[in-house]
Amino acid sequence: MNTVADDTLQIVTFMVGNEQCGIHIMKVQEIIRVIGAVRVPKAPAYVGGVINLRGKIVPVIDLRNRMGKSVTEYTDSSRIIVVDSGSRLAGLVVDAVIDVINLNHNEIEPCPAIDENTKSKYIKGIGKKDERLITVLNLEDLLIVS
Repeated sequence: MNTVADDTLQIVTFMVGNEQCGIHIMKVQEIIRVIGAVRVPKAPAYVGGVINLRGKIVPVIDLRNRMGKSVTEYTDSSRIIVVDSGSRLAGLVVDAVIDVINLNHNEIEPCPAIDENTKSKYIKGIGKKDERLITVLNLEDLLIVS
């Protein structure tokens, strides 16, 4: 079973800019230090290139760029979260990995709609844990190349 209890999700939390985000732990294959990626011609701007991960070619997506935030240099805290959506393997570059938390379904609220043009299609909801607000990402929509 991929949950701690039927109504609880385990979420890996991380920073993208000044925002705490999270994805379901069962989608995370591993977390590695940022390594140089080979650029891919004509790839969308948020695709930082590809890496060779033990013989598998894995596209790397810069989440700052993907989420429309200002792009900065990577730091010692930056990580690549290697995820498996079931249909594809990808690396997500984040500013820092924080921890793993348990969220009950009642602690995740739908993302409020601001307008029809808001790029929130890859946001599953907003998790509330103690004083923290965590943007829970929908990995499948996040990995769709647009």
